Amino acid sequence: MGESTSPATQPSYTIRSFEPSDRDALLSLYETVFEKERGADWFRWKYAENPYVDHVPIVVAEADGELVGCRAFFALEMRVGDDCTVAFQPCDTMVHPEHRDRGLFSRMNEYALERYADGSPSLCFNFPNESAKPGNLKHGWKEIATVPTYYRPQDPVESVKKVATDGDEDDIAACDETAANSDTAASANTAVRNDTAVTSDRQDEWVYRDLPSEGVDSDLPGNDDGIAEVLSDIITGSQLAGDTLVTQADSEIAAIRFETPPAKVLETVYRRSIPDEIHTNRTAEFYRWRLENPARSYKTYVATRDGETPIAALVCSRVDDHLRIVETLPRAITSAQGAINQLLAAALADCPDRNYVTAFGETLPTPIRYRFYPDTRFPLSTLEQPTALTLLARDLDRETEFEETTGDEWSLSGLDVDTS
Repeated sequence: MGESTSPATQPSYTIRSFEPSDRDALLSLYETVFEKERGADWFRWKYAENPYVDHVPIVVAEADGELVGCRAFFALEMRVGDDCTVAFQPCDTMVHPEHRDRGLFSRMNEYALERYADGSPSLCFNFPNESAKPGNLKHGWKEIATVPTYYRPQDPVESVKKVATDGDEDDIAACDETAANSDTAASANTAVRNDTAVTSDRQDEWVYRDLPSEGVDSDLPGNDDGIAEVLSDIITGSQLAGDTLVTQADSEIAAIRFETPPAKVLETVYRRSIPDEIHTNRTAEFYRWRLENPARSYKTYVATRDGETPIAALVCSRVDDHLRIVETLPRAITSAQGAINQLLAAALADCPDRNYVTAFGETLPTPIRYRFYPDTRFPLSTLEQPTALTLLARDLDRETEFEETTGDEWSLSGLDVDTS
């Protein structure tokens, strides 16, 4: 395990564990491969200060002293019933363009599997894209299920262009080997109170907003394959109902908006109904760390009854031209769906300028009601660029059997997926 010499025309490659002096070179490689800039604060948050591991879980490939490859892992604490175990999610896998097709991915993967063969962590799980999935399967990962991402197009033309060509950029980034309207809907109001957790001041005034009507232009010029036209027809028909009409507002429930996610409140709502399925263990520590990603900003909506007890929560993030719904709580209490829907309506009303909105996995209790369409079904499933993610798992501990699970045994939201 370690050093190997390629043919004379190729440099000598060394596969080894990450060292602190590699950080700047790794960030430079990241920018080269992903065409995104990430700084030391991002690296510190994601790897050096991850609360579930006591080292930086990265394997690198070096060629004549130059860092040319990386196989990194995003550590998470997974909960199964009353038990918790650490899992690694492969992420930020990259090989410099001049050093591809030389087996570096396989060699870094083999090194990592040998390094963590003692069963700590207990498993790996991830969501590779179609081009990367064969490499994972070759190294022992098992396919569990296809997990949909739900899309709500708000600007039909731009939404279809984006999904058809790129998919949701964040969901694609989560794949570890990416080299990679209604005239009648204006009657109900949603109450949103602002809380800025950066300071201790609380605003007691309620801010009322009419949920907006959404006009849709059904004329989609320049569309050759008809998919955009079909999708536009669906949007035009369904949006006539409007968010307001499908939200059964409870006058005793108010939505408090936090510009900084309230970690303890989120844990409290999570503990109202902890899912039995496999999922990331939600603690205040988890929320505090997970939502401090310096490359993202997160807004939280908390539903309270009579201004006191928090009964539901929703976390979202604006990313470029779209909005991501990354978390809703609680999951298993049917009676909480109405409160979650009120929070969703409030979040959508706050972001009418986003081209589209996404929600991964089981984030939303009633996605179709709010015109979120899964990429595993028509019409999005017919797009040339596949966007659905496949959940793979690999046991590292002989006593675990995550490889034998089914999709029904997992409960996933956007916070269970690395989004760079």
